Amino acid sequence: MVFKHIIFDCDGVLIDSEPLSMRVDVELMREHGIEITEAEAHHRFVGTTFEAMLVNMSREHGVTFREGLSDEKDSRLEELYRRELKAVPQLHEVLTVIHERGISCSVASNSPKSRVHLALDLIGAAHYFKSVWTFEDVANGKPEPDVFLKALSESGVDSHQCCVVEDSVTGVTAAVAAKLFTFGFTGTYETPVQHAVRLQSVGASRVVNQLEEILTVI
Repeated sequence: MVFKHIIFDCDGVLIDSEPLSMRVDVELMREHGIEITEAEAHHRFVGTTFEAMLVNMSREHGVTFREGLSDEKDSRLEELYRRELKAVPQLHEVLTVIHERGISCSVASNSPKSRVHLALDLIGAAHYFKSVWTFEDVANGKPEPDVFLKALSESGVDSHQCCVVEDSVTGVTAAVAAKLFTFGFTGTYETPVQHAVRLQSVGASRVVNQLEEILTVI
């Protein structure tokens, strides 16, 4: 296969951020009287927007969340990013090879755009990406395909020349709905074999456990 553009998800693909995000989610839920473990939060809500999580938990527990909670999460998580955020292993080496092959890259994320830009700056990877698109740029976030279709339309390539790297069921579902070749990435999951099955079940074209594995395909 010959690809000219790669769309990367951010959380769980470029940065190992999901444990940090779930830590904040658990704290905020506990402050509203809801007990949920990080493992449960990860299983149920990884890949979704925080707003979608709030809607779900409010309906489930009959809780009204305090105003400004999304901004509060952003603030707390950004503090953790500055202290603890790390790039996914092999990221810079893989992106360097992709760049040398003349393949352009963009980001399509369900996280706020300001947080994505901060993350890319903190790990020193911003220069690899032509553009960053998030749920804020489209009508519907993942699992709808909107953000991938937006990234594709702005990439200047045809759909068969574009692929996606995604780690979550939500993200793979969105990428498959956009009719793009989709790598399911399991490298940031504690149970990669089981997660691979989940990603395959929603249509991942190929599942990889290390980022460098995509180089043999593209």
